[in-house]
Amino acid sequence: MNDEMQERRVTVLGLGNILNTDEGIGVYAIWEMQRLQKEQDRYPGIDLVDGGTLGMRLLPYVEQSTHLLLLDVADVGKEPGAIIELRGEDIPLYTGIKLSMHQVTFQEVLGVALARGNLPEYLHLIGMQPVSLAIGVGPCEEGEKAIPEIIKRAEAILKAWGVWSEDQSQS
Repeated sequence: MNDEMQERRVTVLGLGNILNTDEGIGVYAIWEMQRLQKEQDRYPGIDLVDGGTLGMRLLPYVEQSTHLLLLDVADVGKEPGAIIELRGEDIPLYTGIKLSMHQVTFQEVLGVALARGNLPEYLHLIGMQPVSLAIGVGPCEEGEKAIPEIIKRAEAILKAWGVWSEDQSQS
């Protein structure tokens, strides 16, 4: 069990393009989590990664993680501003539901990891149905309000996976 714990790698990956309003929601959420990590020593032992729109360059993060939590905009036809959660096999690989403008590429990253036998056992996506993907910096008002909820749900997943608890933080 101890060897297994040493091999565990937990990654929270914020995805998105911050130049297209709500498209950057995953990046804005990861920035807030990074701020909490720095200021409050929150999320010890968890890699918080701003993946932006790096596409296939994110493959090492995917393949080296045992637990991968994705934060992103998710266009799945829900009401604008709705929080979306997809687990493991519910996250489309290669083609299918377009989660966002850059996500087709990230879906391919997940597909490649699967084909190579390196898809993380624990895989979860938390996102928001976009209100706007127009050119502009910063999320819309609904997106701004969604960020704390996205983080709250991310923390709930990390707790459910048994990889983090608020007791581990110094604050």
